[in-house]
Amino acid sequence: MAKTRIFVLKLKKLLRVAIPAAIALVLFIFLLLLFSSPDKKEDGSGETVTPSAATYRAGVYTSVIELNDSLLNLEVVLDTDHINSVRLVNLDEATAAMYPLMEPAAADISAQLAAGTALDDITISQSSKYTQLLLIDGIRATLEKAAPAGKGK
Repeated sequence: MAKTRIFVLKLKKLLRVAIPAAIALVLFIFLLLLFSSPDKKEDGSGETVTPSAATYRAGVYTSVIELNDSLLNLEVVLDTDHINSVRLVNLDEATAAMYPLMEPAAADISAQLAAGTALDDITISQSSKYTQLLLIDGIRATLEKAAPAGKGK
């Protein structure tokens, strides 16, 4: 016949092993949840968007472009993955008269960006080349402000 073995566990020894093991397990689960990828969130269209996949933080962003003694306010309206519009805000009459190509150039860039053209792929017209390049640099500076956490500056 087989010999019967009886194990006697003392409560103190059991607690010395069980409590640290439970604490280690809870700590492991906490760290796993802390460093795992963030949960998916729904945007207004019902599609799920992961925050790390977003190109921009949605909103209205502004920057200032300096032309000699004039300051132009550039406003960029963004979704998480698309530039909706670009426009010059509070453009006074004197500045508009001194730089007549600013408003048409901003409207042309805005139309191209709203149609889905990437900022680097914008078609620049030869008649307002430098004006459009100045506006594109202003848009890039504005987009740096809209970069999601972990990207950009």
